[in-house]
Amino acid sequence: MKNSSFWRIATAVFAVGSIIYTTVSSSQSRQQSKKRHEADHEGSEYEYDVPVEYEEVFEKNMIVPAGWAFGVVWSTIYSGLGALLVHQALPSEEYNPRYQKAQPWWWTSWTLNAIFGRFFSQNDPQSILISDLTTKLSLPAALALHQSLEIGKTDVPVPEKYLRIPVSLYAGWLTVATVVGTPNTLLTLNAWEPDEERDEPVSAGILSATAGAGYLIARQLNDPWYMVPFVAGFGGIATRQWEKKPIVGWTAALLAAAYVGLLAYWLPKGKFHAYDRIMIHDAEAEVLAGSVETQEPHQAEIARERTKPVIIELD
Repeated sequence: MKNSSFWRIATAVFAVGSIIYTTVSSSQSRQQSKKRHEADHEGSEYEYDVPVEYEEVFEKNMIVPAGWAFGVVWSTIYSGLGALLVHQALPSEEYNPRYQKAQPWWWTSWTLNAIFGRFFSQNDPQSILISDLTTKLSLPAALALHQSLEIGKTDVPVPEKYLRIPVSLYAGWLTVATVVGTPNTLLTLNAWEPDEERDEPVSAGILSATAGAGYLIARQLNDPWYMVPFVAGFGGIATRQWEKKPIVGWTAALLAAAYVGLLAYWLPKGKFHAYDRIMIHDAEAEVLAGSVETQEPHQAEIARERTKPVIIELD
């Protein structure tokens, strides 16, 4: 079925708008918060590039990664997803069934992204709760997007094969963020009274459980790329807590190293097991596609049908 060019282009435009809105609103808020922090805490280090209200909660949360992890991961995800959205908007992709199935989840994801940007830039406790809730809602939307693009299920041609990777990173990072954000909510609601003697081993246990769950989910998704953001998350926690909370820092460092080892083995394979389907493009179809516009309507429709990829089901 044809995927309307209007909606494909509109999806790309909406995504870019969501990214720009989130980036600009967060940047302006961070600048204001940094000035406020410098005025209220002269001489102290401004560890996170976030509103002061968030920084105060982050300081109590032992499993929040260092600030560099957020910058590296989000810049990679945003640029990669932007490239994928440009590709899905190309005329050559109007019959791509995966992009058609993904379209509702693109709109859902980018709407939630804009909502997150709106509240993550606000400096009040209510916004912390809403931004964490938005992150949790974004995770199932990202996993639905992952499934609609048939990542881990179908071997697709280049460049789509590589442009899907940022979706895997997006789903993986939102999983990490969902775990990290939960203590933020509990701390904001005063439902978790900080206790360093108790919280350090508990936090180390949460990280270990997260690592195990991440690996199992990656295998279920048949997608090693989903695990990559966990390395940034564990690495960010290790660098932040190495000296302040050694149990947490060492646990995070060991988990990051374990994930690097697993990824060194599985990433070159690109999957944990064989794909269910393989997409094959007919060479003759490529020639036909180039002449579609010069043909009569009924001939053009026949040519378009012949340009559709062949799907081979694997037992």
